[in-house]
Amino acid sequence: MKKRVLYIILFCCIGILSGKSHDQKSQAQSFIDKSIEIQYSNPRQSAFYAQQAINSIKGKEHNDIKIKAMLALSIAQNFLGDFDQGIKTLHEALQYVTPSNKNLEGEIYSMMCILYCRLSDYQQSIELNDKATAIFKSIGDSAQIASCYNSRGVIHTYLNEFNIAETFFRQALSINRSLKELKKVAANLNNLCLYEGNTEEKLSFIKEAIAINKNLNSTWSLAENYNNMGKQYFYAKNYSQSLEALQKANEIATQLGAKDLICDNYEYSSWVYAALGNYQKAYKYLQLLTALSKELHSSSQLRNIESEIAQKKIEDQRREAELKEQAYEIELLKRKQHLLFITFISLIIVCVFVYKWYKRKKNLELMKAQYNLEQSEREIAELKVRQQELELQSVQNKLNNSQQEATNFAVFLQSRNELLDKIRELIKEGYKLNDNEISTHLKKVNAFIKQHQNGDKTSGALLLSIEEKNQEFLERLTTLHPNLTQGEKHLATLLRVNLSTKDIAMLTGTMPKTINMNRYRLRKSLGLSSEEDLARYLQRV
Repeated sequence: MKKRVLYIILFCCIGILSGKSHDQKSQAQSFIDKSIEIQYSNPRQSAFYAQQAINSIKGKEHNDIKIKAMLALSIAQNFLGDFDQGIKTLHEALQYVTPSNKNLEGEIYSMMCILYCRLSDYQQSIELNDKATAIFKSIGDSAQIASCYNSRGVIHTYLNEFNIAETFFRQALSINRSLKELKKVAANLNNLCLYEGNTEEKLSFIKEAIAINKNLNSTWSLAENYNNMGKQYFYAKNYSQSLEALQKANEIATQLGAKDLICDNYEYSSWVYAALGNYQKAYKYLQLLTALSKELHSSSQLRNIESEIAQKKIEDQRREAELKEQAYEIELLKRKQHLLFITFISLIIVCVFVYKWYKRKKNLELMKAQYNLEQSEREIAELKVRQQELELQSVQNKLNNSQQEATNFAVFLQSRNELLDKIRELIKEGYKLNDNEISTHLKKVNAFIKQHQNGDKTSGALLLSIEEKNQEFLERLTTLHPNLTQGEKHLATLLRVNLSTKDIAMLTGTMPKTINMNRYRLRKSLGLSSEEDLARYLQRV
């Protein structure tokens, strides 16, 4: 009875541990969803949620979720003007990328492109944009290709190559309209208004973008839209409406703490006041622009973050070299030990040979001693024969036990299959019943299953039999690995008798996924590498 209670507690603990990993992933995904939802309306809170998601992820099995959280954090850092921190976050995310998640790798390069562009490193930005575009074309992701085209257009805008920028923006707009990606359509329309052109057309673009972003509650994008509206009104020499739009942009950007947008707002405001002849205000905005630009676009920021990344790579390489050197020294020491051991054994053999050669030259006492030695060897041989007979008998007993366990397990499987056949017959009978009779029939089925559960002791008896017959194995295993839990010892016993994961799951009433997870933990507790066979190791204990 006590053992049954222990098994129940063990199974509950296993269920809790397996659910913990799932809960961790769900919690992290929830934080990421919250971060993405408010990226454009509250970047600071978005960054907080993304950081919470990163902190909640433990272990390598959830690397994809961790990369998504880092991408969300870098986007929020971009909106807040923390470009250097965004680049640092993305370089860290690249360490978790595997060949299987190409799409995430492309998203990282795409976001890096935007941040390097913000820091005025346009050559690096174009190289990263080309990498991202190549990845998305290889996997056929049209939405991400459009995002790359949009980013490429922004780069050429900063380089004053407006015709090239226009081509990329319109390609991106065409793809996003066909995909009905409203938020990205609004971004493309906004970027088409970054430079001078057909003012009437560009004002219609920016008004459409504002309507979309208001509907989507994209506050950050609205501030950017009003900035570009003010710029287009400036080009049209409609200064009053330009100032009105810029005032709206300033209020939203200040509320969000979006330094990059505030910087653009100061620049456009200085243009308007200079055109109106109010040079004092124009100069004031230029001073504000200069101070904020130094904070945002300092080249030392980029050099510092790249220096940190390079230093980290050097440290990793140095650590790897040290480990290789240590491994080489250990291997060299092992070889020396082997050489000393062989030398020592050889010396012993030589000494024994010399001793025997010397003794053979002795008198008749040597013959008597030789006779006694032969008698002793004969007795040893007889003892070995007896020992081999005992070992053979032990192997035969183990074989009989294994056959009995296999028979018991076959009986268990047969009883389970008969139960399932009976349940299927009862369910088929239910197909022929009307609505009034079906409830009574279902109760009958439930009562049958419950009766079988209460009466089925085959599984418990089989588990108990296996454990009792492997008691000596458990004692040896405990001596070698004293820190094993009771559940790990129980699983080791079942694996030692060559039961598969599916058999163990059926025998213990546990999901195969849970058994595989417990196998992994047992392997880790035993200190086995991934190349060593777990069952074979347990059979050698």
